[in-house]
Amino acid sequence: MPDTKNISIFLVDDHAVVRNGLKMLIERMGNYTVTAEYDNGQDLIDDIDAQTLPDIIILDLSMPVMDGKETVEALNEKSIKTPILLLTLETTEQTIIDLFRKGIRGYLPKSSKATVLKSAIDDIVNTGYYHNEMLMKALTTDYAVRTEQEDILDQVTDRERHFLELVCAPEELTYEQIAAQMGVSRRTVDGYRETLFEKFNLRSK
Repeated sequence: MPDTKNISIFLVDDHAVVRNGLKMLIERMGNYTVTAEYDNGQDLIDDIDAQTLPDIIILDLSMPVMDGKETVEALNEKSIKTPILLLTLETTEQTIIDLFRKGIRGYLPKSSKATVLKSAIDDIVNTGYYHNEMLMKALTTDYAVRTEQEDILDQVTDRERHFLELVCAPEELTYEQIAAQMGVSRRTVDGYRETLFEKFNLRSK
């Protein structure tokens, strides 16, 4: 027997005409009700504690005062786990990945058809996520599966990397021996060590 539960939705978009049109479209598609509307993320955050949380938040990415990314971060700080469907005119694959890591449940271009929007809402409510082609493409790129440590290694210079290799060598070289092998002073080696400690947030070898 199909689920006839009414789905409540918050709309957050700084363009009133777009927001009103989206509200009319959503409520014509099925058992959906837009229970609150906001001009930007800050308005949502200021008001959300006084509201009954909806089943889903549909959020614009590009807004003044507080944009979609900042809104997601603010909701996380409040420990609000309401699923978020992000709408935007355009964005990069890396931005999508970053936002999914922050907790959004789906992404749609604003040019999407009504049937696609309905599918996205239903998928998020029923399964937790909406996976589209752009997201799947982004998640299969190399940087999508990078670890935090790999990101840090990108900030390491060739000389710092050489120092790391010597520090981790099985011979357990002293810093004086490392300096000799690298052809630099002990002070320079100490500088590499301190810089790497800071980059990796370490306190000891």
